Amino acid sequence: MSNAAEHFHLLLTLPTELIIGVLTELDVLSLVKSKSVCRQLHDIIAETASLIYKIELAIAEQDDGTNCSLSVMEKLELLRNSQARWAELKWSSQRRYYMQGAGLWELFGNVLAQNTVGGSFAFVQLPSESRKIPERKWMVKPVAPRVVRDFGMDPSQDLLVLIQAPRRAAGRLDQPHRIYIRSMSTATIHPLTTGSGVIKHSSYDRNTSYSIKISLDVLAIFFHATNNSSVNEFVIWEWKTGRQKLHLAGDEFGSFCLLSERHVLLSLISESPDGYDQAELLVVDFEQEDYHKKTSVNITHGFKLSLPVFHSSVLLRSFAVSSDPSPSWAPQSDLEAPFHVSQDAKIFVASIWVQKDSLRHLILLIPQNTLLRHKNLSGPISNESTLAWEAWGPQGSRMTEKFTRNPSFEVWACHVYGTRFILSECSTRSNQTFTLQVFDFNQRALRKAISQGQRISEIDVLDMDSLEYNSSVCVTAPNVFPAGDIFREEVKTTLPYRWVSEPMPSIHPASSSMCAEDSIIVVDHSQEENGYYHVFTF
Repeated sequence: MSNAAEHFHLLLTLPTELIIGVLTELDVLSLVKSKSVCRQLHDIIAETASLIYKIELAIAEQDDGTNCSLSVMEKLELLRNSQARWAELKWSSQRRYYMQGAGLWELFGNVLAQNTVGGSFAFVQLPSESRKIPERKWMVKPVAPRVVRDFGMDPSQDLLVLIQAPRRAAGRLDQPHRIYIRSMSTATIHPLTTGSGVIKHSSYDRNTSYSIKISLDVLAIFFHATNNSSVNEFVIWEWKTGRQKLHLAGDEFGSFCLLSERHVLLSLISESPDGYDQAELLVVDFEQEDYHKKTSVNITHGFKLSLPVFHSSVLLRSFAVSSDPSPSWAPQSDLEAPFHVSQDAKIFVASIWVQKDSLRHLILLIPQNTLLRHKNLSGPISNESTLAWEAWGPQGSRMTEKFTRNPSFEVWACHVYGTRFILSECSTRSNQTFTLQVFDFNQRALRKAISQGQRISEIDVLDMDSLEYNSSVCVTAPNVFPAGDIFREEVKTTLPYRWVSEPMPSIHPASSSMCAEDSIIVVDHSQEENGYYHVFTF
């Protein structure tokens, strides 16, 4: 008898409680393999709630909550209920929250926030039936700044970031942007900041717009320039100390999202050697890069991934990336969430608007691991070091085209959470009815669904003549853009996904949709006044 067989035989002679203790120490893959070793181990695992919960958490791409008083059996039941409801788009309740009308809003960490005409900020912790999180509302009014141009937040850190645009002094714009680090619960200076709690940035375009992301100690802000004398800027600070970590400048930068605890993903638009528009993704290791202001060509710790080459007749109008939640997101402990989306379970959405005869909207969906598996390429940026589309895109992503154009897509931009991407459509194939679609790129759940006999679609959703309702399907067929249309060569992407849709006849056709961890939010902005957020809770 071999040593391995002898050890295995000895394991099975132990009391069941000790065998469970040993199995608990295994990783999920080893635990699943153990089920097929013998009947005894299979039965022990199948009858032990903590082991089944561990396996089903991994399949659902969820992490266990560390501050929850529920039993393992209770959490397992909630997890199964949550996954089943999302798979069939069967929400448990719905609510309306009216727009405050002051123009600023934010959705992050299952909190919806708006500013009010009176200068306050109204917050709603969106409820969750599947995770037993109650609704909570509160309002704060900061003393400074009096006029807030934009804001960001991180509920897990009670962090509110307020941006004050440059002000005129003696007829000149010589005041910098001021970034106020405040508490969401009190609107006072955040207790973890050092100094004044105000970060200054020397950029003087008053009409700048902003993109704000927070992850642990990192505060990242993209300054979208609107003045011809200014350029786009992207800066990362440590918000607690105000120390600058990265500063990029140049109109080639279009947008960003945080990729990991040390990497940021940016969209680039530039001109190819033959004079046509080209789109690229840039990954930068900001922990190794210095804080001095630089353009993309001066980056020393990064790499680029090319997108397919556009046809010569195509003009690239915009290219933006997004993802949610931030890399190290976990809910605040007082919520006692039984589980939450895994930090490694994320897709990144590239929204690409092109002009060819008419305006067309492409969407490229990329899993986090597709991007990070190439991080060993990090080094000085050059055209020669760019990773070709063929080396990463066809098998590692899925490109589709939005069937109906919605100019508000980039305004209500929270379309993704974890591995789920939400898209709304009102077209001939949806019988002119507002229809929600959820694309889920969780590969483990996809394989499980296929193994359990869930229907496999022989065509991509984009090729469907009419949208199917009432059941989810697994889409494994490739999506193909023919050569000579948008792209110079044929573009085929094969990343599989699960898809489900739901018609909503009562929703205005021009509405937009967003996604949170436990909710789908439909934004009815059809009227200038009395718009509302319609929240469907799972």
